[in-house]
Amino acid sequence: MRSLLVPFAATALFVAQAALIQPAVAKPSPQVVRDAAMSVVRVMADGCPGDVQSRQGSGFVWPTVGSVVTALHVVADCGSVVLEFVDHGVQRGASVAKVLRRADLALLTVADPPDVRALSSAQTSSEQEELAAIGMPLNVRTWQETYGTRSVNVRVLNDLLNDDVRAQIQQLGTPDIDLEIFRLTATVKPGSSGGPVINTQGAVVGVVDGGLDGGSASLNWAVPVRYLAELEASQESGGDVGLGAAVDVAFAFSSPEDDSAGAAVNEQLTCGGRRFFKLATRSLDEIVGSVQNPGTVDDPQGFLNLVQFASNFLPPDRLATLRFQLYVDEESGATAAVPETMSIYDEDGFCVAESDYGEVGLLFQGTSFNPGLTNLQVVSNQFDIAAGRMLNLGPCQPDLMWMEPVPHFRFDGLIARRTGVSCFDAFSGEQVYAVVGYLGRENSFMGVAAINHDLLATNMGGAPDLIREWFAAALAVLISTYQI
Repeated sequence: MRSLLVPFAATALFVAQAALIQPAVAKPSPQVVRDAAMSVVRVMADGCPGDVQSRQGSGFVWPTVGSVVTALHVVADCGSVVLEFVDHGVQRGASVAKVLRRADLALLTVADPPDVRALSSAQTSSEQEELAAIGMPLNVRTWQETYGTRSVNVRVLNDLLNDDVRAQIQQLGTPDIDLEIFRLTATVKPGSSGGPVINTQGAVVGVVDGGLDGGSASLNWAVPVRYLAELEASQESGGDVGLGAAVDVAFAFSSPEDDSAGAAVNEQLTCGGRRFFKLATRSLDEIVGSVQNPGTVDDPQGFLNLVQFASNFLPPDRLATLRFQLYVDEESGATAAVPETMSIYDEDGFCVAESDYGEVGLLFQGTSFNPGLTNLQVVSNQFDIAAGRMLNLGPCQPDLMWMEPVPHFRFDGLIARRTGVSCFDAFSGEQVYAVVGYLGRENSFMGVAAINHDLLATNMGGAPDLIREWFAAALAVLISTYQI
């Protein structure tokens, strides 16, 4: 495929994005992370209100032995809380002693606590610094860490929220939408809420609180450490917090059990030379908020244009129930959506998903590169060339009726462009149509393409199952994005 991205250097706004790139700095050493992780616990709550009656999260010993900090949304209004000190091989009961609703924090008192040191704390630097988020992800036996920086372009929680989530949080009453936060560039797995974010000295600088559900663009952010002092001095009781079942709506809870697709949350997928973890399996409506009013996609108008066209073949309520598996690149946070009905395999440096009903499918590929707009253009071209070679494509032309003329931006540095392209099979000469997405942020890129080798079968009067599969693949390109 010929690259369809416009030259990045032609757009002045991209030059401003390049200025945000920071030089690499030292990160917490493996020994520092290992020492801190000894004080991290798995938090297991049962008897919770709502559909999800069992919740799991993370926590850490602070400020003294016998006290553990976690996220309030993990334990609020639950009947029992048990802490697993994984590295010590013991479990202990706990009770919620204090809460700080506006910061979504809870302080637990541990019954008969083991002798585990309390972590120290320190204020985060106002400058970029390398940090490690440590948590106990769902379906992972032990702790895991992810590295990232403290983003400087987000100041308060409200900066991250779309209208729907903002309304849900305001109704819930926690956390405060004007809460000071810092966004993490680290990719945090489900089950890590309440875990510590540490600096190079092993001191806690924040608490992971990325439980807010952003569809395929799940939110990664942390509560600054200064709120721990407020939590310790809080007069808010840990008894009946009163969040009730509404907490299930605003926060993303994933069952520790296998989901309906048979793949467990956080299950690892390796393909295309990258490692991904399973975030969830969700319907299109659950991912975007509403097919008629999408709130979590990075290109709402492009999504609506595709939905409008697809509605000529499938009713909107049928589109809304299409289900997708969400796989997150462990290193970059790039999230690929794959129709639930398609299995994924590794081929020629790509992750490939094919339909069982005919010649349609999806492929995606992630890569890292040296930061810079010219290099982003280069890896985009390389994606086109490699995909065209694997698919045996001949000449390609952009679909002028369905293309994004220039890339668009998101506040977190995401640069994205999606377009339709018409090609020919180099061997058979038959027409091949593709919907292609190019996604880049900082030093990472993900290309994703829906491929249709049988246009006649997916036109009016075509096979209903194949038509459904084709539009599911095309919509997957629109909802594939980066975690915020």
